[in-house]
Amino acid sequence: MGSDIVIVAINARYSHCAYGARTLMANLGTMQNRAEIIEADAGVQPFQLAAAVAARRPQVVGFSVYLWNATCVRETALIMRRVLPDTRIVLGGPEIVPGDSARWDGVADACVTGEGESAFRALCAEALAGGRLCESDGAARRVCGDASDPADLELPYSLYTADDLARRTVYVESSRGCPFGCVYCTSCRTPFRCFDPARLAEAFDVLIARGVRAFRFLDRSFNADEDHACAMLDLFLARHPGQFQIHLEILPRRFGNRLRQTLSAFPTGTLHIEVGVQTLNPAVAHRVGRSADAGTVLDALAFLIREARATVHADLIFGLPGEDETSFAAGFDRLVRELDPPELQVNLLKGLPGTPLAAPGAAPGLVFNPHPPYELLRSDVLDFDTVVRMQGFARCWELIHNRGRYPEAAHAIWARDHGSPYARYRALSERILTAEGRLYALGTRRIEDHLDAFLRESTL
Repeated sequence: MGSDIVIVAINARYSHCAYGARTLMANLGTMQNRAEIIEADAGVQPFQLAAAVAARRPQVVGFSVYLWNATCVRETALIMRRVLPDTRIVLGGPEIVPGDSARWDGVADACVTGEGESAFRALCAEALAGGRLCESDGAARRVCGDASDPADLELPYSLYTADDLARRTVYVESSRGCPFGCVYCTSCRTPFRCFDPARLAEAFDVLIARGVRAFRFLDRSFNADEDHACAMLDLFLARHPGQFQIHLEILPRRFGNRLRQTLSAFPTGTLHIEVGVQTLNPAVAHRVGRSADAGTVLDALAFLIREARATVHADLIFGLPGEDETSFAAGFDRLVRELDPPELQVNLLKGLPGTPLAAPGAAPGLVFNPHPPYELLRSDVLDFDTVVRMQGFARCWELIHNRGRYPEAAHAIWARDHGSPYARYRALSERILTAEGRLYALGTRRIEDHLDAFLRESTL
């Protein structure tokens, strides 16, 4: 059961399909028939994964490295070093960034930054021809992957198996890169390119014929080019749109008339749209590269919720430089009171490797955990105790509001007496933490008991 090339993907969950592994495979050219993909989820142990790879006796192993699997990849690769010392190990993915490859010396033979299809293909060809890949001193070779022209890439959709299509999330992409400058994002000002809609239509028709009804787009900024966005949406409108579920990430900016009309043409609930609000403080937004016009952001959200009838997942980040707890609470309260989006994710800022924010001296006063997931420990205006308190609030909001288990109670927590949604959920989180000592590993009944008691106390 040998394979000369093994591409390893460790997904966050079983339900996720590794799109990156499949596009690497699709673009191996004549070496594709000598390659195999091994997928696992975050529960896999390094010994188990190394055993599965070693059983193939590969000449090359490629790992896609993300913040949730970096530790597992390192430990698996080190086992591979010992049991198959002649196998070449190549690492790529968001965790592999320029200037940070030294931490992978002794683990990998080569580290690819940026897009990997052409670089991985070239490294595989070299290794299969007997090349060592690593530098003469044993350090990992640094390879910068080119931003490929989408027209030159083979599409990977035929590599989804029948089991993938039946049981797992199907990822697609219509564009790569992002022209915008959000300083905390790994895609900050990367070259923006679009795939040919007609070419994608042919590939998606095959997926539809195979039974796919849910499409999750990986595009970082689906509406960065509105004409392209409309062309992609028209593809589904021409194919009985009511039968699909389509997930998109859209920038909250002023939408042109054509895009508004196109989005509004979909049946209720067809579109699941993620919108990165991040902050409603204009000065903070400007500082991190977001739109400083809160009115435009809220108008975009209102349109998506009320006119496009989409299921909107909005994101806020706490811990951004210059934003204290009072400012964050004011933005959160405004967003909840004015729009009450179906899903509102509250995330702690992370200093992801390779982002402008994580560069030395880029944001004085911000201190991040040096290990994945690189969460903020304190900022220029938040101490560690405040970060912990806000994280407790975010956890409570997730458990009670976002998971949709207690819809009436979740609204009642803040709706009575025009209370502050932020303050009320923070008080509830502190109540639960005081009683339980934790905000995790809590059963539904325990959460219900705390929720009922909190609401009763609020009416006294």
